[in-house]
Amino acid sequence: MYKIFKATLIARAAVHIGSGMDSDLSDALIRRNARGEIIIPGTAIAGALRSLLTRLAPRLDGRECAALTDATISCDCAVCRLFGDVNPQDEAKSESAASRVLVFDAKLIALASPTTIRDGVGIDRASRASSRADAVKFDLEIIPAQSQFELRMELRADANEQLLVAGLAEWHAGRAWLGGRVGRGLGAFRLDAPKFIERELKTANQLVAFLKEDHPWENESAVEPRWLEERTDRARTCARENGAADAASPLVARCWLALEFTLAAQGPLLTNDSVASGTSGFDHAPLLAAVDAWGKPILTGAGLRGVLRSHAERIARTLATLNASNAQEFNVKCPACDPHSKRKNKNAASLALESCDSLLRFEQDKESDARVESGEMCLACRMFGSPRFGSRFLVEDAALIGEPKYKMLDFLAIDRFTGGGREGAKFDALALWQPEFRARLFFDNPVAWELGWLALVLRDLKEGWLSVGFGAAKGMGRVKMHDWTGRLGVIHRADFPRGKSETPDEIEQHIAALDDAAVDDGAYRAAIAQEANRAQWLALAQSWVAAFHDELLKERPCTTGLELKRDTYFDRVDSLYRKEVTL
Repeated sequence: MYKIFKATLIARAAVHIGSGMDSDLSDALIRRNARGEIIIPGTAIAGALRSLLTRLAPRLDGRECAALTDATISCDCAVCRLFGDVNPQDEAKSESAASRVLVFDAKLIALASPTTIRDGVGIDRASRASSRADAVKFDLEIIPAQSQFELRMELRADANEQLLVAGLAEWHAGRAWLGGRVGRGLGAFRLDAPKFIERELKTANQLVAFLKEDHPWENESAVEPRWLEERTDRARTCARENGAADAASPLVARCWLALEFTLAAQGPLLTNDSVASGTSGFDHAPLLAAVDAWGKPILTGAGLRGVLRSHAERIARTLATLNASNAQEFNVKCPACDPHSKRKNKNAASLALESCDSLLRFEQDKESDARVESGEMCLACRMFGSPRFGSRFLVEDAALIGEPKYKMLDFLAIDRFTGGGREGAKFDALALWQPEFRARLFFDNPVAWELGWLALVLRDLKEGWLSVGFGAAKGMGRVKMHDWTGRLGVIHRADFPRGKSETPDEIEQHIAALDDAAVDDGAYRAAIAQEANRAQWLALAQSWVAAFHDELLKERPCTTGLELKRDTYFDRVDSLYRKEVTL
């Protein structure tokens, strides 16, 4: 039996498939084969698909992959049987087996425009300026959005098709991410034109005809119609029948939240890009989807995500400060570290808002590859990711709506002593005037307090309190969110995140109403935010916010050696603004 799955992978956003190499042009080049052709390695595709199925498989057969928590055993779960054992053993009675799926390199079949270089810079959480102290400046080569790749997989006869379909259905629904920096806007794909071909090879004539073909996967005479749709229905039914998932396990899929909204600037907005400024002659120019594509400026997911995380941290630290009676209590309950704040060695002085990674490294001697629990991180690192945990909160690059309007701006620095213009400090910028972008957020497996935190951030974004891009201190980049739509995907009604509420019965009624109106969406059922169910969504959001407030009041589980030694609130305020005033 010859089984093959074919489809087209269409990049919804720019993509970076790293090669691990650099050059004079970029710090990180994209992956190419020996002939110089752009590819997505089969290992990257199989790894992303396996990661997704590792979380979905327990909902189908009730078993988690044991090899992920114990590196000494050989696992026989559905995922390890499909993709091969993570920890293959050589013992005589070992049940290790090779992969039942052969994933080929995805070849580029349509390049939307030439590859380009994108710059990035880390932002200091306290000053909100570039983090110059750590030199967090980088660039990378990217493949533009709307590029297309050919996906091809071969399946052995005993491959678990139903499990594989659950992951492919998610990709077909547009929830596929490949490559690097997917949490910062890159690597979003959708799977298009899926085809499953199954050919019998039982007789000699069938086998000879098959061997004579140079490219047997191109023979579509045996395409099985509705293969993906029919098996997706079976997988979805099986997952619902197995009931709710263990909310405490991070390895089990429960739910996701997808938000799409329009981000409208109230005035000029500029996402600065060195490539565009170099070709245009302006000191500052907007980031474009491709070189000289002045009709297609974009708002990077990295820039928007950084603003959302920074504002979320400010909200959390403010509430934690309000609830803390002294600096010591704040340092134990601090909900957000500074990801760019790192000590150089163990003997160096402690830092204000020190990063969780730095505390783990120097206070508990845990190197970057050491296994740690998510509870050992601050709330911000748990939700937005850290060097030790990948992010479940993804923000895609946002495309411009309509035609762009550009505005030329001149700037002149002022000498603080004379009050006049500072010599040699004149610069200009080419900014977008009142642009509107369509943005998309995706949150995988969120819990109630994380959704409550996000709700507070989005409320402020809707009110126009946040600024994006260059020149926020100059009044640029002030944006408002409107025209939003939300989808909350769950497998079972019990997977709806439940917050804290004084009327739990009413919350259950709201969840039941949302579940009854939910629609099939990939391997999940999605409740859609609409005007008709606005009351149900608001009630859930209120319960999530209450759960966030409760989470803030908790002490960090690892209070031995991992509490902050200093902070940027109590320590600095006490020294700068003394309570005693003398005249």
